[in-house]
Amino acid sequence: MPIGRLFGIPIKIHVTLIALVAFMLILAPAEANLLRGVFAVGLIFGSVLLHELGHALVARRYGVRTREIVLLPIGGAALLVEHPREPMHELWIALAGPLVSLVLAGVGFIGFLVAPLVGLADLAYINLALGLFNLIPAFPLDGGRVLRALLARWMGSPRATRAAARIGRLIALAFLAVALVYGHLVLGFIAAFVFVAAAAEERSVVIQQLVGQKRVADMMQATPEIDLATSVREAAHMFRDLPYLKALPVAYGERVVGVVHKDDLEGDGPSADERPVSAIADRNVVTRGEEAPLMELLHDMGAARSRAAVIVVDGQVRGVVTVEHVLEEIRAARHAEF
Repeated sequence: MPIGRLFGIPIKIHVTLIALVAFMLILAPAEANLLRGVFAVGLIFGSVLLHELGHALVARRYGVRTREIVLLPIGGAALLVEHPREPMHELWIALAGPLVSLVLAGVGFIGFLVAPLVGLADLAYINLALGLFNLIPAFPLDGGRVLRALLARWMGSPRATRAAARIGRLIALAFLAVALVYGHLVLGFIAAFVFVAAAAEERSVVIQQLVGQKRVADMMQATPEIDLATSVREAAHMFRDLPYLKALPVAYGERVVGVVHKDDLEGDGPSADERPVSAIADRNVVTRGEEAPLMELLHDMGAARSRAAVIVVDGQVRGVVTVEHVLEEIRAARHAEF
């Protein structure tokens, strides 16, 4: 849920965080505890927001855009549009968040020495814990990103990512073992998150390495277009004549209104199906020019939950980019890389 923008960066709160805060407030047994709980929640996520802004603003300094900052029940995430190209850039981007937290902790401690207020002590302890915890070298925590940046200087980013992700998973398993022995539910939850996130981040970075520099034209499959009156039978014959195609754009006049997917026409039935393709067309498509960055298009397709994009130049359909084709190319490139 969007709550505003800071420095031009969209700030969002995940719905699970809202549910958690509501649950905490409901459990507060007295008004004093309720006020303290509200203050503590605000302090924690204000600190997390400043931590993530540290990442985002240093990333901007190195020419890396931040798509959004999301506040979650276990912290936050500054979602970068692309992976930093220079290892030292990633190192400073990763260190920026913990450094902000440690500075805030220092402000809280010094303030508490001057005026011993509970709020200043909370500010100090919360940010000290946030800064030190994120420096644990468990990828994708900030310490794990620092480790990857250091490893990437001598083994390259793809291999460094795999090594850092493996170390992150081992640390997560150690956390989980401690959580099981001592019955620490929160630590177990964090361990599970780190383990899953390390694997997801590894896949994401590998994908960025393989397709991050490509344009839409590099992944586009040239294709004719069909209109809404084309029959399913005719579309099936076109797929047989053009076996490399994964989708056919459907147009209404000069406007793209959807696509027909090859997967939806498998079997013997379509060869005799005289229904118009409008009956089966997937209307959830995006359109782009052929010079757009491929990674940006994939992000947009993911946000729209779209399986295909139609590439249009000067009002004319040039081709399609499908998730299926992109995944095939990524698998082939990853196999060649590793």
